[in-house]
Amino acid sequence: MGIGNTTRRDDAAGVRVVTRLRGKVAEGVVLLDTGTTPENYSSMIKRLEPRRIIFFDAVEMGAEVGTYCFIEEETLVSQTMSTHKQPLSMLMKVLREGLPKTAIRLVGIQPKTTDFGFRMSAPVNRGVNALVDHLLGAMGRVWQ
Repeated sequence: MGIGNTTRRDDAAGVRVVTRLRGKVAEGVVLLDTGTTPENYSSMIKRLEPRRIIFFDAVEMGAEVGTYCFIEEETLVSQTMSTHKQPLSMLMKVLREGLPKTAIRLVGIQPKTTDFGFRMSAPVNRGVNALVDHLLGAMGRVWQ
């Protein structure tokens, strides 16, 4: 699930990950651009009964701009790290209750700016490209 606002520069990072994965992943992998309202997709996701859910989102982590990493759910609960109004931890809890056997993870991408504009900063764009390459490599090893 790609989360983000494409009119707020680096906040689009999560959405761009999903966009760049389109047409490159195995059949059965569902890619969702949920924009700024991922909670609106919870019913659909529950109906799909996925084995894994990975959220991609711009997250203020205090890291080097463009860095991406897995963020533990406990960290989300203790801090408001997302750039969105609805806490992602709340959606994760709803999905976890409805899909207890599903692995749910968040990959955060450190933004430089979430000011209004349509272009991501160069370091975030490089980070998104590196993340997509990493994911495609990992998926290729899993599905060979």
